[in-house]
Amino acid sequence: MKNVIKTISILLMTLCFSFSQAQEFDTGGKNPDSDDIVYHFGYGSNLDEDYMRQWTPSLKFVTKAQLPNFEIQFRKYSTDLEGGISSIIPKPGGLVEGVIYEIKKSEIEALDILEDVPLGIYSRETFKVIAPGGTWYNAELYRVMNPKGPFTPSIKYLGYMIKGAKMHGINKPWIDHLEKLRVSVINRK
Repeated sequence: MKNVIKTISILLMTLCFSFSQAQEFDTGGKNPDSDDIVYHFGYGSNLDEDYMRQWTPSLKFVTKAQLPNFEIQFRKYSTDLEGGISSIIPKPGGLVEGVIYEIKKSEIEALDILEDVPLGIYSRETFKVIAPGGTWYNAELYRVMNPKGPFTPSIKYLGYMIKGAKMHGINKPWIDHLEKLRVSVINRK
């Protein structure tokens, strides 16, 4: 019985210490100033502002950003786009290039329908992404719930990604990678 009480006491002290340490460690992340706005991290076709404005007219570019420890893979097949479309997949040391937009909450909820969130195909989740100046943002993004494939990327989808990456000045190596990928898909046909 003494050992049980001693073990419980040690666990309680550890929990209290851990809790006090957790309070001192601010995981941070910038949030929008208004409850009516969300930050959205666009990394796939959502990089293309013209494409996004069709569904989210309030769209406002905030900054370029990166999502660490993930990579983009083409893990959902789109019959409309005739190829794979992107999702993020965990990868230690990986880095996903993208942008942060401000979008009205009512519009992002409508975008959920386009992204098949109600059908359970994509989910909208909040992730911490980092801007070039070192500021962390809490931004929502879409990712495939049950990744399949990988699939050969859709040429049209890659076009959205490339256009958006160029529009926002995403780093040249990433743009070069996307353009080479598009050329290789075209050459396979």
